[in-house]
Amino acid sequence: MSGLSSYLMSTLSRVGGLGGSSGIPDFPFVVGEKVATVWPWTIHAGTSTDGKHVSIFVFDKPRGTQYVGAAQNALRRMRTLRHPGVLRYMGGAETSDAIYIATERIVPLDLNDRNEELVRWGLFRIAEALRFVNEDCKLVHANVCKDAVFVTDAGEWRLGGLELMDAVGAERPVYREMGSVVPGYAGRMAPEIKVQGVQGTAALDGWGLAELISECYTTEMPLGLGALHAQLRNNNPKLRMAAHGFVEAAQRSGGVLDTAFVRACRFLESVTVKDSHERAEFFAGLGAAAAEFPRMFAQRKMLPELLTLVEFGGADNGHSAVLASVVQIARDMDETEYSTVVAPAVVRLFASTDRALRFALLEHATALLHGMHDDVVVASVYPAFATGFGDAAPAIREATVKAALSMAPRVGSKTLNSDLIKHLVRAVADAEPGIRTNSLICIGKLCAKNGPGVTDTSLRYIVCPALLHALRDVFPPVRAAALAVSGACAMRWDAVDVARRVVPAISPLLVDGERPVRVAAAKAINVMVAHIEGHAREMPETVAKKMDKVGAQAEAVADLATNGWGGWAVSSLSSTISGAISLASSVSQSGARSESAGVSQSGARSESAGVRSEPSGIRSEPSGLSEPPQVSQRPSTTINSPTAVSTSISSNAAVSQSAGGWEFNDDWGEDAADAWGIDDNDDDSWNAQPNTTGGMTAVANTPVKLAKPAAITPVIKPVVKPVTKKDTNPVQPRRKGLGAMKLGGGAKSNPVDQFL
Repeated sequence: MSGLSSYLMSTLSRVGGLGGSSGIPDFPFVVGEKVATVWPWTIHAGTSTDGKHVSIFVFDKPRGTQYVGAAQNALRRMRTLRHPGVLRYMGGAETSDAIYIATERIVPLDLNDRNEELVRWGLFRIAEALRFVNEDCKLVHANVCKDAVFVTDAGEWRLGGLELMDAVGAERPVYREMGSVVPGYAGRMAPEIKVQGVQGTAALDGWGLAELISECYTTEMPLGLGALHAQLRNNNPKLRMAAHGFVEAAQRSGGVLDTAFVRACRFLESVTVKDSHERAEFFAGLGAAAAEFPRMFAQRKMLPELLTLVEFGGADNGHSAVLASVVQIARDMDETEYSTVVAPAVVRLFASTDRALRFALLEHATALLHGMHDDVVVASVYPAFATGFGDAAPAIREATVKAALSMAPRVGSKTLNSDLIKHLVRAVADAEPGIRTNSLICIGKLCAKNGPGVTDTSLRYIVCPALLHALRDVFPPVRAAALAVSGACAMRWDAVDVARRVVPAISPLLVDGERPVRVAAAKAINVMVAHIEGHAREMPETVAKKMDKVGAQAEAVADLATNGWGGWAVSSLSSTISGAISLASSVSQSGARSESAGVSQSGARSESAGVRSEPSGIRSEPSGLSEPPQVSQRPSTTINSPTAVSTSISSNAAVSQSAGGWEFNDDWGEDAADAWGIDDNDDDSWNAQPNTTGGMTAVANTPVKLAKPAAITPVIKPVVKPVTKKDTNPVQPRRKGLGAMKLGGGAKSNPVDQFL
């Protein structure tokens, strides 16, 4: 039992089954589980130190001592051959117990599950590899068959099985010495191998290629392939077709290798030597043709090559057309595979400074971002994407604005509201009118979208001011777009803001000079009015609230206003009217009494003295009668002071009688003015000098004395001085506030005078 355990432990340690580590010197690969068996190897899955998946061929020396030479020959040849059609060598090692060869990840060829296009492309690959081996390396494979062909993850065929390879014209070739121990080799080897002394040439591998074709098409061969197969199976080595002859003949027009898929694969391999016209023509049709290609091959083989071409090929390759093909091929990939193959390349491409490449990326942003994780988009793609908003090229800025619709759902609400929406709002003020229009349309779509997106706060404080600014844009499509966005966002705005801010800004556009703007304005207004009406229906009948203390205070203030200033105003008006009437009646009565008394006394003295009175033409100057003062036609004004004392004064000035003469005093008016916050302290200016107001003669600031009337009192007519520019005194202090009402200022400044 102990011997069996030791043997098992030794075997597991050789293949790396313990602890996940091979423990093999100078072999940085971890040998995994067994996958398949192909003479003389067992194929294991493996990983490199950087985590890359590989396949590891393991030859156990104790179990196949007769095949040690063949395994060692394969290791030596693998180390020296490098060709796209040859199995790619990644590392190897030999110990006392085993031989290890690490290659790209492959599986043995399985013809039961195959695609016809892949078979034809595989035959082309193997024939090209044999031409390289025969013509360039001067070697003979000598073991071309199904077991010598392996398939990659992409479905490409690779030439392996180098155990019998030897130089052309070797005296003791390996295929002659080891052929007898290779299972089934005697039935498929070329006839000349059996003849001693005949050196192997390239025709030897032509026979092996015919054997591979026979294994691929066991029943019926495609049209044109049968004739080529017959030439490859010619028993005469000198007349036999070599591998390079097969490639040339099969690629002719109508040949077995002249298919769209094979032509596309060949073109991609030689795209670097094609001119720009050929590349443009090829990539223009590749997107549509890729839908007919084998899906696995297109995604795992063609797609990485296209991404490499975009990244390093330059603008001459036609970035937009190549990316269109990338999108067409990658659209059906699952998220895991997309994240592995496409996402890393897209991140690198967005970081490029090539404007042509960036423009192409922005055009296909929606399709390129669909399979990427949101975290990768936010951390790696969005920072490079956002630089496009400030690019010096208008085409890049416009493409960035359009691509923002694709970027918004991937960056999350936080980045959208804190950064992306602000970039779009800045674009509303761009120098290019097309960019302004597109940015508004983009904002409208983002704001009208349901679910997490632009928040109400961003809509109110960031978007709304930008829309109001855009309503005044000189470019009509910008105004129309701003109106369309306003109508779309109206239901999310507060109805009060809409009524107070938005509707007044939109109203002038109802009569805009451009019809599309007017139509858009009408639609937006209708939506907003409906929104406002709905809000108004939900409002209470009144906003007043019954509050005891506050209500009592408000009522007291209202009473004070009515009985205070308001009552004084009405009282002043009534006093003014009554004062004017009383003054007029007193003047008329005084004049009548003076006239009647004067006439009666004079007549009595004349008759008693017997002297006739003078004719009317002779002027009789009554002694002691002075000229009465001039009286203005404007009625007097009576002002009720807060002390309820009524004083009748002339309309030319508000005066009060005192022992020293006539003097202006409106301190009570100043108290009222102070209550209202008005500076009405103008007594000094008023009393300083008498002036005329409104073209009327003012009463002099001196006491007025009346002498006894004479016998005949002339009729006194008011003297009205015409209004002239010279009579206007620019130095007169201007009455203001309530004082102007009290004192009866100019006709335009005193509402009371206007009323009278």
